[in-house]
Amino acid sequence: MNRIVTLPSTHRTGLISEHSARMNGFTVPVTPAAGSDGGREAIRFTLPFGVVIGDSISEGVPQTHGRLRKEGAPGFDANHRNKPGQLSYEFGTITGMHWYNHGVGGQRTDQIWARWKRDVLGETFDPADARGDRTLPGQAYAVFIVAGINDVFQGKQDAFIQEHLLKMAEDAAKRGIICIFSDMGEHNAATPEFRDQIIRMNRWMHDKLPSYGATVVDYYEWSIDRSRGYGVNPALFADDVHPSRSGFQSLAYHYAAQWHGLPLVFRGLVLEAIIDYDAPLAGFGRAEQVSLDFIEYGGSDGGAEAPLHMETKLADEPSVYVPIKLDGDRIVVELRINEAYNKAPHSGFSTVRACMGSRFAF
Repeated sequence: MNRIVTLPSTHRTGLISEHSARMNGFTVPVTPAAGSDGGREAIRFTLPFGVVIGDSISEGVPQTHGRLRKEGAPGFDANHRNKPGQLSYEFGTITGMHWYNHGVGGQRTDQIWARWKRDVLGETFDPADARGDRTLPGQAYAVFIVAGINDVFQGKQDAFIQEHLLKMAEDAAKRGIICIFSDMGEHNAATPEFRDQIIRMNRWMHDKLPSYGATVVDYYEWSIDRSRGYGVNPALFADDVHPSRSGFQSLAYHYAAQWHGLPLVFRGLVLEAIIDYDAPLAGFGRAEQVSLDFIEYGGSDGGAEAPLHMETKLADEPSVYVPIKLDGDRIVVELRINEAYNKAPHSGFSTVRACMGSRFAF
């Protein structure tokens, strides 16, 4: 299964045309590469990205923390880098798509829902949690949710948990966001009553949430200590409830094996240059040689590593697919046109899209 996603850009979309209503597509002067890209016009696009949101399991506690904690306190660290062992990092290596870490340890489902607009939809919105009003460059392409265990331990009833999980599933479906829920895991401190509620809620999640377009994946069976029949597996956990760093790595692949049919793996770009033959743009030629720089969101100001650079020759066709493998760190692509067919002085694209596939391996 593949999904083609139009990438947001500051440039306009449309046919390559003299007709003003068709907006002339992405047209730029062709500037041959000359050792440096400085001063050359780039067409910049935001790549699809995911968000891991929820409680301390989504954050990576106790050994790591997310970007919504700064110096040990609530805050927003725009320069936060995912670390090995965090679900956000492991999902990035599996999919090649960047995943933002929006876990906050200790939060209930209602607290996660309260910041949904900012931390999943990318809206300018302040939930008054000391983390500001903006955390994303736009709406998430996919969201992975780990939530509910804190509700159980704080005495919240089934209906309370269900209400907020359903709100997340419904809103994601309405907006076309791929939505994945983890069920709840084991806990060494769970009373028989708590454990009964966890098992009951997990059954409800697997039965109910898929009818809202969500995928529900197992955590409980992975987490349980089979030798006792309850509690967490000590070989995978750092404490009573949180996996160790190697445990999180194992858990990430356990989760991913259950979403095998979802288009979450970044495959490459589809570059379209569709020309209006009745009113073509004068001096325009399709791009023949382009350079691509993949950078982390925020670029060098965000402490990113050097851009991942590639150059490629394109066929003189309306739509060209460029296969690309990314590391899960890159969130922006800058596209520069070095040469156009027929040595035309202007070139560009009608649309640039991302191709998202459903298999792990390239």
